[in-house]
Amino acid sequence: VGFDLRNEVRFCPWPFRWPSWAAGPAWRVFGAVDWAEAARSCAERLIELCPDRLIVVERIIWPMRSLASYAAEPGPLLPNLRKHLILGVHHYAWNGPGRYLAFGHTMNEGWKGPARSLLRGLGIFSAENYGDMSVEGMRREVHDQWGYLLKQDICPVWVSEFGTGAESGYSLDWFQRFVDILAELDVDYAYWPLNVGPKPGSGEDEPYGMLSDEWTPKPEGDLRLKLLQGRGLLS
Repeated sequence: VGFDLRNEVRFCPWPFRWPSWAAGPAWRVFGAVDWAEAARSCAERLIELCPDRLIVVERIIWPMRSLASYAAEPGPLLPNLRKHLILGVHHYAWNGPGRYLAFGHTMNEGWKGPARSLLRGLGIFSAENYGDMSVEGMRREVHDQWGYLLKQDICPVWVSEFGTGAESGYSLDWFQRFVDILAELDVDYAYWPLNVGPKPGSGEDEPYGMLSDEWTPKPEGDLRLKLLQGRGLLS
């Protein structure tokens, strides 16, 4: 049993705040908040009350950096949280490393394609999202971001969100490549989400859901489940 301290640590437009890892006083003047300090203090308080629980610390969702500073020892979390700490990461086809351009692959009409190329070429946004990468490119990226922590037994990592729709194309192609990497690293994960139906707020259908409208397994099966089973990630 454990506690995930905060899902998708991200920018807040009002009041203006943006999360940073170990932000110094100078940056706080410009709205930076120290996620490292918040996570450390919250985790220590929880362990005082529940000393046998695990603590999941999610990485900042944008920009999406390596977990090196999260797992630094000595650092904000280690060694104090040793045997409790799990680092959480999210991966989708439409996001990516660094200052990624969310859903960049959909920006193809009119001026959007050239604008995307210009912004990426100038280094304002990362050159690729995960869905743009070959399996070898993504394997290297995952290794550099957090895979090495598992291989070198430095700190546990949990893929706390990943998913795709069932329709063929960009996202499902990425999913197949990413599942191969999960299997190679023997990573624990949480798929987003099993359920279907209207999304809170928008009321739109949840395209990543794996169940039928009755919340039961689909009679025809589901390719995503088959891919997970085929890689030994699901019994």
